[in-house]
Amino acid sequence: MPFTTYYTSAFYKIEIDLKGNLLRSEWLRHVTEDELIFGATKLYEALRDTKVERAIANGKVLGALGPKPKDWMAAEFYELLSQTNLKKLARVLPDSVFHKLALESVISRAEAQGKTRFDVKSFTDNEEALRWLLA
Repeated sequence: MPFTTYYTSAFYKIEIDLKGNLLRSEWLRHVTEDELIFGATKLYEALRDTKVERAIANGKVLGALGPKPKDWMAAEFYELLSQTNLKKLARVLPDSVFHKLALESVISRAEAQGKTRFDVKSFTDNEEALRWLLA
């Protein structure tokens, strides 16, 4: 798949394959609350600008999230994503059970509030996530 870089920084990378209708993003290190919100907003902008329908978000290296980013993600981030053409979002979660549960609780809250208008599934590795996206 011919991915091109949409955005890159010291902590986050977004690549797009327009022909394959696929976006992949990856957190490159543990981030601050502001970096997480900034990067997540870049993800929204990429989906909005490219109209891509499938995305894989690799958060394997994310650590603990504080209440501010968790609240923002549950209340606003997933609603922003729902305003794009996104149909399927595959999330690759950290190995830590604590961090994994924290991220799962965010999506559960967003879904309970009706903020997600796309399919979301969590995975432990990229290959498994990609298979689901392409199915």
